[in-house]
Amino acid sequence: MSHLRQKYSIYRDNDLVAADLPSLPSILKYVRNDARREHAQGRPAGYLITGSLGFKRAGSHLKGRMVWDTY
Repeated sequence: MSHLRQKYSIYRDNDLVAADLPSLPSILKYVRNDARREHAQGRPAGYLITGSLGFKRAGSHLKGRMVWDTY
């Protein structure tokens, strides 16, 4: 029996940052750290995380934390 596993991709400001990532918690940690680096450089960033099985989450860095939109 074949099990489908979701693979995730990260987009920052419509540019692909990473693809085929297996773990959502590690992706969220990566996005949080990347958003802090972008904020330190004075660049606001918007993120989109998509999954191969239909997962979708968009968010941005606001006042020192990630704010995620719901879909």
